[in-house]
Amino acid sequence: MEESPAASLRGMKKSSLPFLAATTGALLLFLAGPFSAEAWEIKSYGGRDHVPLDEIATFYDLGEETSPDAKTKRLKGSGRQLLATINSRELEINGLKHWLAFPILEDSGRLYISRLDLGKTLEPALRPTLISNFPKVTTVVLDPGHGGKDIGARSPYECEKNFSLDVARRVRNSLQKTGLRVILTRNTDSFIELADRANVANRLKNVIFVSLHFNAADTNPAANGFEIFCVTPRGAPSTAYEQTRMRDMLEENGNDHDLHSFALANAIYHTLHGKMEMSDRGVKRARFAVLRLAGVPSVLVEGGFLTNAGDARRVASQQWRDTYAAAISQGILEYKKLTDLRVAPREVADYRNPGSTPAPVAATTRPAAVPDVNLRALPE
Repeated sequence: MEESPAASLRGMKKSSLPFLAATTGALLLFLAGPFSAEAWEIKSYGGRDHVPLDEIATFYDLGEETSPDAKTKRLKGSGRQLLATINSRELEINGLKHWLAFPILEDSGRLYISRLDLGKTLEPALRPTLISNFPKVTTVVLDPGHGGKDIGARSPYECEKNFSLDVARRVRNSLQKTGLRVILTRNTDSFIELADRANVANRLKNVIFVSLHFNAADTNPAANGFEIFCVTPRGAPSTAYEQTRMRDMLEENGNDHDLHSFALANAIYHTLHGKMEMSDRGVKRARFAVLRLAGVPSVLVEGGFLTNAGDARRVASQQWRDTYAAAISQGILEYKKLTDLRVAPREVADYRNPGSTPAPVAATTRPAAVPDVNLRALPE
């Protein structure tokens, strides 16, 4: 039986940075099970506490490290798996890519992961049922990105603002059948300020916030696939930045629900990749306005690149958007099951092939024909 993380924190060395010490003290961390507090080795690199990967493996019963190549270490055991890349912020957890705040370091043949990443990413990904103080979920605020004068990204078929509204309506229709209350930040082609979008959720109780977008990379037409964002923890750089900045030290409204937002992102992302075939760009961190201003569990989903020929063709298909919306809805329900019953959300392997490791995702599937669009077919 796993010990309470709160009880397991006794005796830990405090971070040398006060804000990290305060953050770490609130984390669902790891000093339980086979280790006493004194048994953990904490090393400081660049002023940040790090923990050895082999000790993490022992704690989570992940077995011995194996090396697929010189740059990676694989750990697998107890139904969990990690694939770590040396000097990289990418860490594959249970079959999906996650972006860490700081790179995985090597010292004398051992790998080290920052203590912040252990508490804010590994622990909630590997043991989501131990996250504390989940708010109830009775209402879902869906935020169709862009609108009105802000068209968002463009594809040969349609613009982002119309695709995002269409998907939001499909998700709404699916969730309403389960009895959830669903509110859209916009239900027409209208421009809504970012702060006003977040405030729709902030005025409500027992609510989560899901912002729906599609991606663009004008200088790289090959960029494709899904990615999902939750708020960046205090003291960490967002995924798009390599170095910590002064603004990263600020406590944002969204940081009240760091772990809840991560769990929501993970639940949706596993469902998307379990049910659909798209490249995995990872669970990422950002301080987008709607994420840092929303004081509720919040995520932003990027449903493929409208600047990529294959992704754009998929997104333009009503059938694809229906499947995509159903997957987002299922992910939200998996998160609700976690909050209500403390049942861990299903993961990629559970959807694709129960009891086995996840199958690789094909990134080159193409529809047989140019799809239909008809974005205004759903009732408002």
